[in-house]
Amino acid sequence: MLCLADQAGTAHSVAGSLGYPRGKSAQLLCLASPREEPARYLTRGNVIFNRFNWLALFRAFWVLGEPFQFLVGLLRCRAPETVHVRTPVGRITLTLRNAESLKTLFSIFCREDYYTSQEKPYLFLDIGANIGLASAYFLSRNANNIVQSFEPDLTNLDYLRRNLAAFPGRAAIIDHAVAVRSGVTLLYRSEDGKHSSLSRSERAQIPQQTTTSAFDEIVRRTSLTNLPAVIKLDVEGMEMDLVRSVKFEDYDNVHRLIYEGTGHSQWISRPHALTLRNGYIEDLSFVF
Repeated sequence: MLCLADQAGTAHSVAGSLGYPRGKSAQLLCLASPREEPARYLTRGNVIFNRFNWLALFRAFWVLGEPFQFLVGLLRCRAPETVHVRTPVGRITLTLRNAESLKTLFSIFCREDYYTSQEKPYLFLDIGANIGLASAYFLSRNANNIVQSFEPDLTNLDYLRRNLAAFPGRAAIIDHAVAVRSGVTLLYRSEDGKHSSLSRSERAQIPQQTTTSAFDEIVRRTSLTNLPAVIKLDVEGMEMDLVRSVKFEDYDNVHRLIYEGTGHSQWISRPHALTLRNGYIEDLSFVF
């Protein structure tokens, strides 16, 4: 599913330039996958009936070193302490925090929610890094990618450090939250470490003071490197605020933007191709 946004944020088909037959409706192309918010998408039976999960389950038998251990863990809602994963740079060992981590591992390494080519090196900003599974995925695509991992939840940091230890010199951990403005604020931690957020919710209730770094400033600093940048956002409902705070046309070095949620691309005036992954992850590739 691909579409292109013009300066007004209107979707236009780029089917012809991407190998699809011309004359297809742009609306049909853009609605090829269900456009629903994550919480709604995951509570309507789509987890079981989603064909991407079944395809990923077959892939798990190749990607995971102990696939049956993984399946038993899913069924019992109990994660093993570590999991071995086959990657383009070799076999890596990842430390899991809980059953939520096991599900995240499946979505990233088996379902490939953040699919990334092995061919070209990038600088990745992993904003909302949690225990580092997405960061490890990006780093393991080739031997030249580098990652800056932003994670403010103090209870996740030990897991994050362990999971990135296999990539010395290529990973930087920043224990800040990312917000519209820099400063100091409260983070509300969740018991499982997965749903911690700057907004208090039913799942995120435990207050923790944290430093915030301005998203626009973080994006600006990516231009100081020689690598094109890819930005991944998973900030528990704050994605739209961050997306709206940056004029991406000012940053030619940013090649992709990936985030949970749908409909946020209307706030991005820089031309882009949009891929909707698994019904609720928007993957924007900026057009040059």
